[in-house]
Amino acid sequence: MLDLMGSFSTDLGVDLGTDHTRICLRDEGIVLDQPTAVALDRGRRKILALGQEARQMLGRTPEGIQVVRPLQDGVIADFDLTRQMLRGFLRQALGKRPLFRPRLVLTVPCGVNSVERRAVLDAAMEAGAGEAYLLEAPLAAALGAGIPVRETKSCLVVDMGAGATEAAVLTQGKIALSRLLRQGGRSLDQALVQYSRKKYNLLIGTLQAEQVKIEIGTVRETAPPAYMDLRGRDLITGLPRRVTIDQNQLREALWEPVHKMVNCVLALLEQLPDLLARDVAERGIVLTGGGALLRNFDWLLARETGLKVWVAENALTCGAKGTGIAAGNMNLFRKGPRPRRNV
Repeated sequence: MLDLMGSFSTDLGVDLGTDHTRICLRDEGIVLDQPTAVALDRGRRKILALGQEARQMLGRTPEGIQVVRPLQDGVIADFDLTRQMLRGFLRQALGKRPLFRPRLVLTVPCGVNSVERRAVLDAAMEAGAGEAYLLEAPLAAALGAGIPVRETKSCLVVDMGAGATEAAVLTQGKIALSRLLRQGGRSLDQALVQYSRKKYNLLIGTLQAEQVKIEIGTVRETAPPAYMDLRGRDLITGLPRRVTIDQNQLREALWEPVHKMVNCVLALLEQLPDLLARDVAERGIVLTGGGALLRNFDWLLARETGLKVWVAENALTCGAKGTGIAAGNMNLFRKGPRPRRNV
C-alpha cells in the first residue's frame, strides 16, 4: 500500500522560511510564493488571513487582530499556527484535493536540535502530508543553484535567509561541516529600526526598513551615495515626521549584524581540515538566499576571507528549487532515516 501511495502521490518541495514560504511542485517549478505570516483573531484564536494578505495588514490591524510570523530565527515558534498556515498553503498549491496525501521535502536549518526538527515533521504531517522528509537548507540551496554537490571535491555554501545564516561545507551530497547563526536578513531590518530610533528619535516599521534595505542597502562606502526617506512617528512630539538617510548612513546602521554574518563564515573556515580547506580555497564560496542580494556583501566577504565569492544566479529561490529537485528524487531519501508517515 505504501508503494502504491508513493506511485500516485504528489511530491512537493517546501522551503519553509522565516520570511517566505515557497512550494515547488516536482517537474513544474515554484507554484506558491507567500510571506510566512498569519493574521489572527486573538480572542477566538481564529486565522483570518494567510501570506501576502496577512503581511499587508502589518501595522494596520484593528484592536483584537494580530499579524503573527509563526517562524522565528529559522525554526517554528508557534506550532499550531505553522500547522494551519502550511495546510492553507498546501491547499493553494495543490488546488483540487489529490487522491493521496502529498509527500513533502521540507527545508530545515543545519545545526538545529532534534526537537526543532521533529516540530517541522509533525507540522507537515498534521497539515496533511502523507510522508515528510527533511533537507538541510544549504544543501537545498546548492541543489537549486546547480552546484554539483555529489562530487568528491568540497564546496562552501552560505545560505542567508531572513531568520538564519548558515555556512556549510558540502561533499559527496552531504554536509561535512556547518555553522549556524540564528540571525539573518530580518536582523538587518531591526538594526535599521533601532538606528532610526536612536539617531533620529523616529519610530519606523520593519516593512519600511526592509524596503529601504532593498532599495539602497550596501556594505561598502559609496560616492555619491543614494538617498531615501524614512517616514514614521517622532518619539518626542508624537507627530508624523520624515528624515532622509543616505547609503553610507545605512551602511553604518547595518554594520553590526553584517559582521556577525561574516564572522560566522570565518569561524567555519577556521575549523576546516586540510583537505576541505584546499577544496574551498580552489572553488571559493557561493552565496544563496535573500540576504546574499545585499549590495557588496560578496565583496566584503571576499575581502575578509581572501577567497573567491559569488552570488548564485537565482539566490532568492534556489532553496525552493532545490527542494523540488529533491522531491523528484525521493529514492535518495529512502536510503536515510525512515520518514514520518500518515497511513
